[in-house]
Amino acid sequence: MIRVELQKNIDPNLLSGRSTKLEKAMAYQVMKDTRQFVPADTMSLNNRTFVRGNYVVYPGPYARYLYYGKRMVNAKSGKGPMYIPEVGWRWPKGATLRPTEQDLHISTAVHRNATSHWMDAAKKRFLKAWARIAKRIYTDG
Repeated sequence: MIRVELQKNIDPNLLSGRSTKLEKAMAYQVMKDTRQFVPADTMSLNNRTFVRGNYVVYPGPYARYLYYGKRMVNAKSGKGPMYIPEVGWRWPKGATLRPTEQDLHISTAVHRNATSHWMDAAKKRFLKAWARIAKRIYTDG
C-alpha cells in the first residue's frame, strides 16, 4: 500500500476532488511501472491486469500463486495440476491449493526483471518517482 501525506493546511473541498483523480492516476502509474517485474511467459497476466478504482487487479487463479513464488499442490492429494492435451495444465475443478516450500522457477525471458513479489520490487525502484508524480497531480489538479 502506498500512502500519501500532505503537510499543509488543505481545503477539504479541494482535496475531495483531487484525491479521487490522484488515486486513479497513481493506480495506473503503479500498474505501468510494475509490468516489467510481473512473470510473463505468455503475457496473459499482464494483458489481463486492470485498474478498478484505486486498486491494481491481477486476475486469475494463478496471480496469487505467482506473486508468492511457491509451488502449489492440491491440498487433498498433495499433487500438482494435471496436463490436458490441447488445453494445458489445469487443476481439478473446485480444488483447494496449498503452497509448498519449493520455489517456482520464474523465467526472465520476457521480462528480465520478472520476480515474485513484483509490487515490492516496483516499490523499491519507483517509490520516489511515485511520490513526485502524486505531488504534481495534487498541486496541479
